[in-house]
Amino acid sequence: MITLATWLVFFHVLAALWLVAGAFSGAVLRAQIKKAGSLVEKVFGLRTAWRLHLVFTIPGAILVGLLGIDLIARRGYSMRDLWIHVSLALYFLLLAVTLLYLTPKLKKTLRAGEASLEAGAATDEFRSLSAAKLPGILADVNALGIVVITLLMVLKPS
Repeated sequence: MITLATWLVFFHVLAALWLVAGAFSGAVLRAQIKKAGSLVEKVFGLRTAWRLHLVFTIPGAILVGLLGIDLIARRGYSMRDLWIHVSLALYFLLLAVTLLYLTPKLKKTLRAGEASLEAGAATDEFRSLSAAKLPGILADVNALGIVVITLLMVLKPS
């Protein structure tokens, strides 16, 4: 008989895959946006990145955390274990970076891109926002953080 905890693990893993789909496809899309030759292509890439972010990254990040925190107690893990503290600290840091920095920055860049399309040429704001390196760096660090958290979940070092 399949228990509730087994189903929760399944949905936790599914949510993690959902999150990874957004995080890693975003990295590929950012590379393509940089290579885009026209403003139309760049804005199309940003629209796609925004959609991936809303459909995969944000819901995946929230759901994986809620299920993971529930599973800590349900599966009998101790809150005194270092791997749990490190995992939770990384998770909340990555979630904060995503929700408080990356999401607003992507939305602002997309809006500037849309305004540029309406104006018929890239605005100074759009050029500045799309040239910023920090959002891409932090998004890639988030993807690496997901890998580290996954490693901790698998190995559960004492």
